Parts: sequence; C-alpha cells; structure tokens
Amino acid sequence: MPAIYGLVTVLLLVWTLVPVYAESGPAPPPTAVFASLPRIESIQLSPSGRHLAVLRNHDGQTFLDIQTVTGQDVHRVVSTDNRDYIITWFRWVNDERLLVSIRFAATRESIDSVETRLLAVNRDGSEQIPNLFKQSSFPSLFGKKHFPQFQDQLVGTIPGDPRHVLLALDLEHPNAPDVYKVDVYTGDRQLVQANPSAQPDPRVILRWIADRAGRVRAGVGQFQTAVHAIFRQPESSLWRELADYDLAKETGLVPLAFDADPAWLYVRDQHRGKAAIFKLNVMDLTADRILVVADPKFDLNGELVYAPGRKKVVGVRYSAADERVLFWDFDAQRLQARIDRAIPGTVNVIHSSSDDGRLHIVKSSGAAHPPRWSIFDERDGRMVLLGKSYPDLETAALAAPTTTYVTARDGKELQVFLTVPKDRDPRQLPMIVFPHGGPAARMPGAFNYWTQWFVSRGWAVLEPRFRGTAGYGDEWLRAGFQRWGLEMQDDVTDAVQWAIRSGLASAHRICIVGSGYGGYAALMGAVKTPDVYRCAVSLGGVTDLPQVVSDSRWYLNQKPLAEMRIGSWWNDRERLRDTSPVFHAKEIRIPLLLMHGAMDRAVPVSHGRDMAEALKAANVTTYRYVELPFADQALSREQDRIHVFKELEQFLTTYLD
Repeated sequence: MPAIYGLVTVLLLVWTLVPVYAESGPAPPPTAVFASLPRIESIQLSPSGRHLAVLRNHDGQTFLDIQTVTGQDVHRVVSTDNRDYIITWFRWVNDERLLVSIRFAATRESIDSVETRLLAVNRDGSEQIPNLFKQSSFPSLFGKKHFPQFQDQLVGTIPGDPRHVLLALDLEHPNAPDVYKVDVYTGDRQLVQANPSAQPDPRVILRWIADRAGRVRAGVGQFQTAVHAIFRQPESSLWRELADYDLAKETGLVPLAFDADPAWLYVRDQHRGKAAIFKLNVMDLTADRILVVADPKFDLNGELVYAPGRKKVVGVRYSAADERVLFWDFDAQRLQARIDRAIPGTVNVIHSSSDDGRLHIVKSSGAAHPPRWSIFDERDGRMVLLGKSYPDLETAALAAPTTTYVTARDGKELQVFLTVPKDRDPRQLPMIVFPHGGPAARMPGAFNYWTQWFVSRGWAVLEPRFRGTAGYGDEWLRAGFQRWGLEMQDDVTDAVQWAIRSGLASAHRICIVGSGYGGYAALMGAVKTPDVYRCAVSLGGVTDLPQVVSDSRWYLNQKPLAEMRIGSWWNDRERLRDTSPVFHAKEIRIPLLLMHGAMDRAVPVSHGRDMAEALKAANVTTYRYVELPFADQALSREQDRIHVFKELEQFLTTYLD
C-alpha cells in the first residue's frame, strides 16, 4: 500500500484539534463555531507531490505549515494574528521554495489604502525573506522614492527554471507595471518586458500574460473606460492590437492565457449575452475564433483550469465564489467523474496537483456541507481525508437553499434563494432578508457560514439576486448601473413582498441584514420601506454615494468605473443624495444595528461614523453603532468575526424572536 494512506491517522490528529460537536437535544451549535475562521483554508501539493503546504487557523491565529504527505517533518513557516497583515495566497515555486502573498491596510499621503508584499521561504522555514523587494533598492522618480503598492502580481513561472518567476512591478512609472524576472532566493531582478507607455494613456498595460514557455506575450490595460489589449506571436518582438473598446458601451474581449501550443490564446468574450470562453489562433487572425465553452444561463468569469504541470488548459471556473468547473477536455472530465463517484453529494474541486498528475488535493463542499479536504491518488482511485474546515459543524443540522424566480414590478425575473431550518415550516419562522455585497454574488451552492448561522438560530433566509448582480449576463449587470437605491432596491423589496404574499414570511417578523453593498441595501430598506422590516443591520455599509465617487481614485482608475456604475458627483448629485442613507437618517424609525471596521478599505469607516452622527443629530434613538478598531470588511480576524456575530445574536433575538 502506498505511503500516503498512512496519512489518515496522522493528519486527523494534526488538523482536527477540537472534537466534533455533539448536539445535546435541540440546542444549536454555539455562535463561535460558525464565526471562527475555518480550521483549514487551503492545501497545496508541491510539484513532486511529496510535500503539503497547509493554510490553517486555530484560536484566532493563521499558520502556513509545511510537511510531507506522510505527516512528518512539520514546519511552521509563517504565522499571523491577522491584525498587522493577512495571508492572501501562497504557491510552490519548486519542491523547496514557496512564495507567500500578504496584504495589509496602510495609508499613503493621507489616503487609506491596501498594500501587498511578497515573502519567500524554504519549506523547512529557512532562508526566509520577509519582503522580496527591498525598498532601498527602488529607483528614484523625480527625486522621490516610489514604492509599488502591489508587489505580488505574479505573471507566471519559467519552465525548467526553478529559481525565477515573472512578476509585474510598477517601479519606473506608477500604475504602469513592467515585467521582471525575479530570483526567489535573493530578490534580484532583471527587466524582461517594459510597458509600452506610461500613465495617463489608454495603451498602458495593467495586466501581463505569459505563455506556457514563460514568454510575456499578451497584456490588457484600461484608461478611464477605454480597454486596450495587445499580443505578440511566439517568436516576434512586434506587439499587435487584439482588442480596443469602450467598457461604458460594451463588454468586449479579454485575453486570459495561452495553451500548451503557443499559437492558441484563450479569451473571454460575450456569447448570446453571457461571458463565454473562446480561443483564437494568433498566427492567423483571419481565421474565425472558436467557441470553447459557454453556459446559457450564467457568465463564466472565473480562472482557467490547467492540467497537472500547468501546460494544457482544460476548463474554467464559473467565478471566484462559485468554484465549479466546466471542463472541455475529455481526460479532465473523466478524472472529475472518478472523484465525484468517490465523494458523492458534494461539489468536488481539484485545488492542486502534483506535476506528474498522480496526486490531487480535492476540496469537497456544498451549501449544507462545510468544506473537507482530501488527497486522491489517480493511479488506484484511493481517496484519503486530510481534514475538515469546520469539524464542529459536522453533526449540525445544516440546510440547503431552494431556488425560485420572482417577477419584479417592471416584469423582470429575479432569481431568489430561500434557506429554511431543517424540518421547519417557513410560515412559522422569522425571516432574514440577506442582500449580498459586491454587488457581485456568492452562488448558493457554496457553503456560507452567515446563512447557516441564521438558519441554526431558527430563522429562514431570503437571498434575492437583484439587477446589477454579476454572473447573470451583461444585460442584467448593466441594468444595475446608476440604479443604487432605485430599481436595485425595489428588486429586494419585491422579493420580500413575494415571500409575504406566498405565506412564507410574516409581515411583522422580517429583518434585513447585509455587509458592504448589502449593508447599503439594508439601510435603504429602512429608509424606503420601513413598514416591510422589523429591524435592519448594516455591517460596513455604504452610506454616502457622493462620497464614494469623490473618494474614488484616478490613479487606480476607480473614478471612471465608479461614475459608470454609480453616477457623476456633479451631474447626478441630486440622485446620489436622494439615494444616500446618511441624508435620510430622520426617516429611519425601525431598530438599527450599525457596525463598521476601522480598517475597512472597501468602504471607509467614515461612512459608519457619519451615519451614526446623522442618526444622533436627527434624534433617532433606535440605533446602536459599533465600531471595530482592527476589523476589515472581510472580518479577517477571528476576534472581530465573533464580536460581530455576538452583536447580531443579541440584536436579532431581541427583535425577531
């Protein structure tokens, strides 16, 4: 029997540190069980398949641990309490060396920002470089040092070169990154591709693409709403135009990656109103491009999926939130079918593989199934459990959503998800209306600890996919442009009214809860339709739309996109004020829980503070403002997540039960 099957006992001892929760009668699991960070976030196999890198959490701490697949030689190479920085991704460069991306909140020239750095370390923890790019080595720009804000933009690896990677860095011109060949042991770098122009220019490249041989051969940039894509043929130094369009008018072609054959480039473009995957032959642009895969109902907005060894492209994920893969490669389809037979009833996604294609790390999850991590041996079909992300929820009564479609007041069709506690009649339950953030959406097939916590407390959960939600096609996305607080809000209200008419909700036992854009929708629900809701909760919600547009930054191209999606600070100022909760504080007369993290860089804490001040000035007495001094919008720190859920539990049980 291969050595990896000795993993079971060892790894369950290593990762399952807390015994599985055993229900005592009907009592639900404690709130902290849902609010704690997942025990395991990610597992990556080394190229040889002999070592595992595991990102795990315990008691509020996050660790990156390295060990052999037999559970031996465990080394803790990175750890963080998620206050000063968080780990965003990690990757094996070779069997000895890893790159780790970290993100942290910062302030540049009095502007709150997010920064990234790149750490390099050996698998035994030695030769660690906390910052691969020493700031003292950065060149001068008009006598002033320029330090790139984002230093973890990996363009690709170089086959046959285990020492170097390709990274995009804007060292010479801010926000116009060039591509460097970087030594992962020393940080030494060599320029391999300069940006064709500097900001401001529609031809500046913001994202570079290398082919499977490690040659930089495509790029895409954007200035204001003008998108420009370029490419070059395998042995040529001449850059050619691939696409040029105005994003305000259309959603056009975006280059994604080259196939094993360097003549073929995969791109994303529209097909019957949905984002689909095509490939085109860059050696013969007169030939028609080939439609590779499309879904008639949903966009394919996720990353491409490669065969082991990362040469051949075999599929595409729906989105970052919906990890399901559409495969077009027969061998990949057959492998997926074998894995699905071994673990039925869940969505099973390969997260990493050994270069020889024998071993695969598989994440198995579902709406009512917290993620489990396994290793699959393709040679003999054996699947070995490595660990569980939420071991204390294994015996909990989790529930899966049902899907329905609701007709909005203007005739448009909304997809709506309803999740109800097991064996309960929703007509007898309080309801949480849970508009998503983004306003991109999380698909219902993914495990959502928020939804499952609501359900565990005996509340039904209604999640409408209002216009402006990503993933449902370009027309549906654009239907939400500049309609914040208007039709987008009406869609949420119409979904709730449908639930009331259908007898699925009591008109006096409904609370609207949201984070980010969802927090904005919760506040606007309290402003526009206070008779519909018993209470409202906003976590990190937008409160001032003119301020959002005003704060958006030209240097990151945020302002043109904010104006396209939300509106112009000057031309649309009356509409923006009319649809900003901060200017309607006196109209809020239902109980409101307002929470905001001081380290939130998506929606600055000023939005929460200004809303609280407006409520106070309007003599509103039915609100509570909670500010979390170290929290970001994602609640990356376990302490903040538990704090928020305790506030939620006290508030919602007071007004719903």
